[in-house]
Amino acid sequence: MIQKLFKNRFFLALIPFLFITLATAPAVSAIAQKGYFPMHDDLQAMRQLQMDKCFSDGQIPCRWVPDMGYGYGYPLFNYYPPFPYYLGEAIHLLGFSFLDTIKVLYILVFLTSGFAMYLLAKEFWGRLGGIVSAVFYVWAPYHAVDVYVRGAMNEAWAVVFFPAILWSLYKLIVENRWIFVVWSALFIALAALSHNPTLMVFIPGALIWVIFWVFRTKSLKKVFPKLAISGIWALGLAAFFTIPVILELKYVHFESLFIGYFNYLAHFLNLDQLFISRYWGYGSSFFGTEDTMSFSVGHLHWIASLASLIAALKFRKQNPKISLVIIFFFAWTLIYTFLAHQRSALIWKIIPQLASLQFPWRMLALTMLGTSFLAGSMLLLLNRTKQHIRIICFGMLILAVVIFNYSFFTWREFYPEMTDEQKFSGREWELQKTAGIFDYLPNQIPLPPANPPDGDAKFIAGDGEFTVEKKVSNIQIFEVDVKSDSATFQINTFYFPGWKVFVDGQEISIDPYRDKEYGIMIVDLPKGEHKVVAEFNETPIRKASNAISAFSWLILILVLLFPLRKLPSTLLKK
Repeated sequence: MIQKLFKNRFFLALIPFLFITLATAPAVSAIAQKGYFPMHDDLQAMRQLQMDKCFSDGQIPCRWVPDMGYGYGYPLFNYYPPFPYYLGEAIHLLGFSFLDTIKVLYILVFLTSGFAMYLLAKEFWGRLGGIVSAVFYVWAPYHAVDVYVRGAMNEAWAVVFFPAILWSLYKLIVENRWIFVVWSALFIALAALSHNPTLMVFIPGALIWVIFWVFRTKSLKKVFPKLAISGIWALGLAAFFTIPVILELKYVHFESLFIGYFNYLAHFLNLDQLFISRYWGYGSSFFGTEDTMSFSVGHLHWIASLASLIAALKFRKQNPKISLVIIFFFAWTLIYTFLAHQRSALIWKIIPQLASLQFPWRMLALTMLGTSFLAGSMLLLLNRTKQHIRIICFGMLILAVVIFNYSFFTWREFYPEMTDEQKFSGREWELQKTAGIFDYLPNQIPLPPANPPDGDAKFIAGDGEFTVEKKVSNIQIFEVDVKSDSATFQINTFYFPGWKVFVDGQEISIDPYRDKEYGIMIVDLPKGEHKVVAEFNETPIRKASNAISAFSWLILILVLLFPLRKLPSTLLKK
């Protein structure tokens, strides 16, 4: 029975993923505990709650969140990458609490990033080398910083898709098969929906990777149409988010994302922080060298990268392809690490778009991709040794990176009794409603509000009574009885393009600058009973973007349900 099992090709293909899962378990053990934990971006559960409210209200795609912005609401998911929270909604609908949903998402970050790195690395180092690269990727110090210190859900998910993108593009070029058009389009789109600033700095490296293999395989004419379709398809899949981000940015304050603490000039690193120090902390990044958090590349990671040069030199004649791949990723690692170093400030000044990354040390996400990938090449140095020696060295590498970095993969504190009810009540609730309040605030509002709204609505002139018939994320219905000859009725929600107000079934225009302090929706009503309805709708730009994405996702689903080999052969000619 066991012999038959080990002869089964599916089981053999599954073994590396099982091994990566086992090696990942200690990295996520602190996440899997009962309760919750503090982190820099402690809005993950709140964002997930807002996404759930959107789904409950039928506001799909989710754009306007009702509880944030101090309770006035604001267009968070029109600008903030939504993919992790869509995935989180699927997990929540399986019965997980909101806090447990966030923990599952973090666990999946580590696990799937290991799987993605394995897919890429095994193409060059084989299964054992692929596993080494995958485990090094999971256990990279910056990976721990992203989750256990910063709680950077979106950036952590982008890190998952980067090796998957490189793998799918490589396979597309080398094998020239349509199925890899599908995978590359999907992975690129998911990265764009996870963290577009990090994707921005990843794209130049990925383009060079594509050019490298296109010229090496001399297949430009054959694969260019597929590469173009893949890129266009990816844009279509993510269009519902990326197009409004670009074309509707003018409607909100976004300058707060790049000034003060978030100015890149305050967050460069030095050589000691990158390569020598093993300092670990849960504080913040500051100007100079007084940071109270770690930005280490990882001692074993940079040592492995140097060792990979030995492999490149050793195999430069026997296997020039492998040597070139090592050199490519060694250069990748050097360039992205340099861009995190203070000496690269001139480059950041020359390329102003880099400022949107906010923190130069975010480049370490791409550094750890390079160093982890290169770690697997060390097994090539033992290519002619006996199999048991290779297995021993393989085991030593795995154990070394786990043991050496294990202390990083834990929380500063842990609250074992924390529940959804506690997280979404009292002071915790108030903090989450106001955190990040200036980000994406509608631009007619000069300053964030100092206090929460005085109820869902109120009369600011005249006399009357009203009842709230319904209030959800995308619609508010009020039954209003005006007692005076006329009255001015204020709906305590920020105005943003897409909100429409109807009085007794007739749409009325809203002047967002009428309330000079908060830009709240205000309507004038005559004496009598009225039904006032505020609805959040899609603008023409959003409708067009939704249509593009809906068509792109429909094609993707059809292709996955009906494999490409079943399509007419004329569509599949290489």
